[in-house]
Amino acid sequence: MKSNKEKKHNIKYAPFIIFSALFILIIIFSVKGVIKVYTLRSEQLAVRKNIAEIKKKNEKIENRIRELTYNKQYIAYIAREKLNMIRPGEIVFKFIGKKHKK
Repeated sequence: MKSNKEKKHNIKYAPFIIFSALFILIIIFSVKGVIKVYTLRSEQLAVRKNIAEIKKKNEKIENRIRELTYNKQYIAYIAREKLNMIRPGEIVFKFIGKKHKK
């Protein structure tokens, strides 16, 4: 059996051993935690950029829908430029040859 002195000696170092073990565990798990936080933040940044790009695209599409719904001049422009349509009575001139740069 251990004497009282040996028991007191062991009890004296017990808090230090427990504290050291906890400190080592905290360091090990905090490094993994820091890496995980960094990874998640970079993913979050990428997702936020993606959301911003999608919002810009949606805004452009909404503007285009609004223009196509309410702006008759824009509709006429699209019909002329994209669909090669003309109004009744208009004369279309087509020039053959090289295109001149402005």
